Amino acid sequence: MKQNTSIVKKLIIYFLLLNIFTVIVVGSYSYYRAKDALVERTFDQLTSLRIEKKYRVELFFADRISDIDLVSKSEDVKNIINLIEAEKIESSQSNDLIYREYENFLRKHYFSGNYHKRFFVVDRKGNAISLKTLENDTVLFNMSSVEKLLISSLEQKVILLQKIVIEDYKIDEKTNLPVIFIGAPVFNGNQLIGVVAIEIEIEAINAIMFKNNPHNGLGESGESYLVGEDFLMRSTSRFHDNSVFKTLVKTLGVQRALNGETGTDEIPDYRSVSVLSSYSSVEIPGLKWAILAEIDEKEAMIPIDSIRNNILYLSLLMSLLLFAFVYIIAKRISLPIIKLKDAAQKITKGNYDVFVEDVVSNDEIGSLIEAFNEMSLMIKKQTENLELERSMRLSSMIDGQELERQRLSRELHDGLGQSILAIKMRLERMSKASPEKTKVIMKEVQELFVNIINEVRSISNDLMPAVLNEFGVVDALSNLCRDVTKSTEIEIRFNHRNYSCEINDKINTYLYRISQEALNNIIKHSNAKNAQIELKCDERNIYLMISDNGNGFNYIDDRKMCGNGISNMKERVNLLNGKIDIESKKGKGTIIKVIIPHEIIQ
Repeated sequence: MKQNTSIVKKLIIYFLLLNIFTVIVVGSYSYYRAKDALVERTFDQLTSLRIEKKYRVELFFADRISDIDLVSKSEDVKNIINLIEAEKIESSQSNDLIYREYENFLRKHYFSGNYHKRFFVVDRKGNAISLKTLENDTVLFNMSSVEKLLISSLEQKVILLQKIVIEDYKIDEKTNLPVIFIGAPVFNGNQLIGVVAIEIEIEAINAIMFKNNPHNGLGESGESYLVGEDFLMRSTSRFHDNSVFKTLVKTLGVQRALNGETGTDEIPDYRSVSVLSSYSSVEIPGLKWAILAEIDEKEAMIPIDSIRNNILYLSLLMSLLLFAFVYIIAKRISLPIIKLKDAAQKITKGNYDVFVEDVVSNDEIGSLIEAFNEMSLMIKKQTENLELERSMRLSSMIDGQELERQRLSRELHDGLGQSILAIKMRLERMSKASPEKTKVIMKEVQELFVNIINEVRSISNDLMPAVLNEFGVVDALSNLCRDVTKSTEIEIRFNHRNYSCEINDKINTYLYRISQEALNNIIKHSNAKNAQIELKCDERNIYLMISDNGNGFNYIDDRKMCGNGISNMKERVNLLNGKIDIESKKGKGTIIKVIIPHEIIQ
């Protein structure tokens, strides 16, 4: 036996699947929308930070360019160059009043703000001095050969280009530290007389780029940094000590920035850690740098992970609540359905006195219960009608058999019996009759035998006409119509022009009996003057129509008066798997239409 799943389980499963699907869709949509919003906001913060850092770096170098430009145009610098050319600076340290005046002037105007580490002055002959700050005292030095070599390339570029030049980071062989210089030409009128240069304090740049503070918008892993065109860092890394000019950063963001692109992306950084990166180039004359602001993707996604967990907890809670709700609803829905199932099983077992209690529900289930109760009542009524009709059919069959027996008995007794008795009496008279009288008696006996033969033939035709078996239903119906016309005052016409079907004996017999029964009813009840039988067929069905112009009747009201004739006709049509339709109105005659398929159910 097939194992059935209860409707309660199905409803719970369906609703839970729907709930899970909805939660997954809504949760996923919410999660990814929140993630996209968080990533977009993080990129906006990184971009804002990058723009701010870029602006400050560009402004820093613009100010330093402005400083060196002012220094290069100062009369004091020109005098220093003249003194260098006159070779009046002979010691590495001098207390001469004029040097003190230059020293005070340079300290006042060019070393404020701790942006400059050293100041260099070089004449056209390559003689040079350097000025640097030591413990708040400015000291004037003659440049060593190492220092001269350090700025020699910058000096050559400035002399060649005769404009301010920024030289990118290089390693100071003396200190083994990276240095960066800005140089400017010094003109006396239109004559180039020397070069001035300043060494930028790297910590000043780091102060702009690097602040290890979790409250600065970069969290625990965020940083902003500069990278040169050689893919080496130009500012301090948050994660690597001594990273300036030592840490290689050849990431996708750096490559794009050095190619002039500006944008944001999720990429691996120089540590091979996935980060959210905002990148662009830095607009500094003579330098090709990239600036990047980045934060680890894992740290940036911490809020979205919290949102994801909240969505999961909320989804679980909603699923539990929905399970309880669905269980109650499923029980409420399934209870009347279970009652209907039990009631249907009782009806299947033959108990038609079934009534399902009404459920206080104005929905389809309530309507279904009402319809079921009406159906149960109708089945009960139809069963009673079927029992009555079956009883009537059985009674009709028995009555028909009894009537047929009575008719045969009457015909045998009144007809054949009397004729045989007359023959017997005449034959008894022959034993005492004269020869002449015997001839007369023999003639009478012969006539009586002819009557007996005709009477037997008539009875046989009534029971089963021989012509039906020998020649078919058309000839049998033709003889029937002719005999009825001769024996009654009703003119019976038979139309069979469109009939050319070859059918089995059972259908022929039933068509004949239906026609015979209909003509008997016409003779007994219709008072008709004319009647017609029409027989035709097509590829699928046989059509028989019997009509008269008699009194007509109402089949429902006159059912008892109609007797068993119509019931017998209906029974025969049903046995042939056909259809019968009786149209009759009082005073307007009767039409009986019969449709029988060629292929009948045996």
